[in-house]
Amino acid sequence: MRNHWLKPALLLALGLNISSAFAATNHQHMGDIQPWKVGGQIYTNGSLFEADFGDFYRGNYVTQAPGFDADTAKGAFGAGNWLRFQGLGALKFWDGSIWSNTVPNGEYIEIEDAIGNTTTFTASGVSNPIGVIDQLDAEGDLHSHLDMTIKTASNDKGGSIGAYWIMMQIFETAPGSLVHVSTASAPFAIIFNRGLDHEAFETAVSAVPVPSTVWLFGSALIGLLSAGRRRRTMALRA
Repeated sequence: MRNHWLKPALLLALGLNISSAFAATNHQHMGDIQPWKVGGQIYTNGSLFEADFGDFYRGNYVTQAPGFDADTAKGAFGAGNWLRFQGLGALKFWDGSIWSNTVPNGEYIEIEDAIGNTTTFTASGVSNPIGVIDQLDAEGDLHSHLDMTIKTASNDKGGSIGAYWIMMQIFETAPGSLVHVSTASAPFAIIFNRGLDHEAFETAVSAVPVPSTVWLFGSALIGLLSAGRRRRTMALRA
């Protein structure tokens, strides 16, 4: 007698293992954002990056990490083009138990781009959302760090203790242009620590939803399981 349930069960177990591995290696990531381009599509080395406003060199309210370090070994960008970011959504705050769009003291995050323009993330949205990361060199490479600052409603550097979450994506243009010359990366998150201890910050990070690609993979597995059940039903009826 054939075990009709065995293949779906193995697929489910494989899916759970892959989802766990994805969450561990791709969802949470320390270090620089490393984009590359293949076939006109931009990719990044993770969907979530951690940052800390307690940067030793920049003080309690400013950081230059993560930076942007193109991974030309996987695929170079166009020589001389500009690599840009686009802010998405709205600023979210972790109060110790939930993520929400309510910040305690009107906090907002500013990112100063490579040509001196400022993108501002507030709890209600993003203003001036497109910025320049840097110009790519002759090999289609770059390594750049931008100032990211947290401020209060009084426009002073400062911020309530907690974690802060912003979203962005990366795209490529000719110099001075806003026209995409490649397909933008998938959106990714940067989670900033403002005064939390390591354990409390990692609790906040772990509460960020699993990337949609994992759920899409899970949906595909459900489809395979359903197909397996249909085949079994047809066999029994036969």
